[in-house]
Amino acid sequence: MCKRDYTVEDFVLDAEFQKWVLYPDTATKTYWEAYVAENPGKNKDMVQARKLVLNMSRKGRKVGQERIEYTWMAIDQALDKIQVGVKDKKVIPLDSSGTLRRFEKGTGRDYNRSMQFYRLVGILVLAFSLSFMVNLFLPQPLPQLVELPVIYEEHIASPGVKSNLTLQDGSKVILNSGSSLRYIKNFESHQRVLELQGEAFFEVAEDKKRPFKVKTGPVTTTALGTSFNIKAFENEPLDISLFTGLVAVDFELMPSQNTRLDMGQGLHINLDREEVKQVAFDAQKVLAWTKKTIVFEHTPMIEIKRVLENWYGVKISFANLPRNDLELSGRFHNQTLENVLEGLSYSARFDFRIDKDQVTLNFK
Repeated sequence: MCKRDYTVEDFVLDAEFQKWVLYPDTATKTYWEAYVAENPGKNKDMVQARKLVLNMSRKGRKVGQERIEYTWMAIDQALDKIQVGVKDKKVIPLDSSGTLRRFEKGTGRDYNRSMQFYRLVGILVLAFSLSFMVNLFLPQPLPQLVELPVIYEEHIASPGVKSNLTLQDGSKVILNSGSSLRYIKNFESHQRVLELQGEAFFEVAEDKKRPFKVKTGPVTTTALGTSFNIKAFENEPLDISLFTGLVAVDFELMPSQNTRLDMGQGLHINLDREEVKQVAFDAQKVLAWTKKTIVFEHTPMIEIKRVLENWYGVKISFANLPRNDLELSGRFHNQTLENVLEGLSYSARFDFRIDKDQVTLNFK
């Protein structure tokens, strides 16, 4: 469920909201202030939810001094009654044997034992009464709200490596080189949230009670059972390509752009310019990376540099800067870095030098 549709109960159960109310820090303060500004209609529900969270975590109520003094007075009166009752009480045996034993030798000792018994009973009654009064009227501390540590799992595909993952819920993920995936271990009971940096292809196992959400910065893609590709490398436009099923795409900073995608539709998102375009996509081109194929189609040189660095695990530097308008095209299936650079050099007019994991391009 998107946070803009939250009810009071959803806010109370949200771990991030609880943390903001009980243990606020700079990150939670910034996030929820932005949320309230964008969703002013949720302010009333958030105020009520905050009260509920605080009431669940606060200590018991305080008892006024007047009530405490009344309690002690009641205890004193009970003590006086017990002492008077023990002092004046006479034990009258009803059966004959009891009467006879009273006049036998050692009668005084038995009487003292009887008196000690009643004194003991009086003390126990007093102690019980005092304990009952204290527990009834004095505040008892409630158990502290303990925030359980959240355990995350993280998968990193180093440059030159691609990872195939099967998640706890049965969903399958192919993680591209230079990408990472982070999520709460075994997911939460009401949702499956993953944080992606880089590129990944998802085949989502259906679970209607737990939506599958992929966060890429301020953009969240939500699915129930579907397959889609997300490319979200740093400093590059974000691309979402839906192969099967249905997904919802939410923008925290641009809620007016929230949309849904049907099978075969894609989104091209430029966050710097706040531009969102619905586009058609070439399925073979989008998934070429999962089949050991590099595809460049009018691709800027800076993006080609990033692709080759992640694909082969090298560091590429320019001896001199290429033209700003330089864009290259090409398709390379399971090729060595040397073959790829040689193929590109004919169009881009550059020489290259490979020294272990260091590559230098010199444009003519």
